[in-house]
Amino acid sequence: MQFRVQSFETVTSTNDLIKRAIEEGQPEGLAVRGLRQTAGYGRQGRAWESPIGGMYQSFLLRPEVPPAQLPTLSLLVGLAVRRAIASLVPELEGRVQVKWPNDIVVAEAGASLDEAAPSAGEGSACGEGSSALCDAAPGDDSRPKRPFHKLCGISTEMHARALCVGVGVNVARPADTASVPAGKNIPVYLDELGFCEGPVEDRINAVAGALCDQLAIVYPLWCEQGFEPFQAEFDACSALSGRFVRMEDLSGNVLAAGTVTRVAPDGRLVLRTPEGAEVLASSGEAHIR
Repeated sequence: MQFRVQSFETVTSTNDLIKRAIEEGQPEGLAVRGLRQTAGYGRQGRAWESPIGGMYQSFLLRPEVPPAQLPTLSLLVGLAVRRAIASLVPELEGRVQVKWPNDIVVAEAGASLDEAAPSAGEGSACGEGSSALCDAAPGDDSRPKRPFHKLCGISTEMHARALCVGVGVNVARPADTASVPAGKNIPVYLDELGFCEGPVEDRINAVAGALCDQLAIVYPLWCEQGFEPFQAEFDACSALSGRFVRMEDLSGNVLAAGTVTRVAPDGRLVLRTPEGAEVLASSGEAHIR
């Protein structure tokens, strides 16, 4: 598979252009990039202005797969993003993690994938959102504060019987930091992690190109065999593995709680409750304990 790339200086949202292409009946494989977005948005419609410094790219996909397989697509795209970043900055291989269901985060320096995951019950309830960060409880020095910094967010939308997949990666910290939206997560940028040589636009294009390359590899296999071939890879670099999480809906109602053990073939998060039972979480935001 090879993506047809369209690049723009300024767009309202790369997702807007993909949705228009879907309505026009264009075939899958279109990738739209924007150097800046004036009306970007992510999961649950959260909107912001996207200044120069981020990689903003959306994809048009028309997978012929069972509907039950579709929820795993965001997990697959997360793995493709992680692979792309590792291909450009190999020293980040052990720190870049996928965070169910739709984020890429970076562990604090010096923390390996295993070390970033504490045992169940550690710390206190804190943080919000699909990429909730967690501070240690007062007086608890068992692990560093803010174990994750957010590097990338992914949105997946069904539109007119096709899929619009949007990806935003923090490549370079914007010069005007006041334009960066204040959110629930502490952002981190690739230029702060060693990817800082050359013009910003060239680095953004390199990340976008690497993502296209990796998605072109994993997407056809996912269409043929589902998510099962990627389960072990996902679990190996999952930011939630071994953590006690509380899954909540938008109203704050608890849907499930337990220690994350793995991801199921259908993309649901497998939790082990304090009583030892396994429960499956298919929705909600993970609040880390």
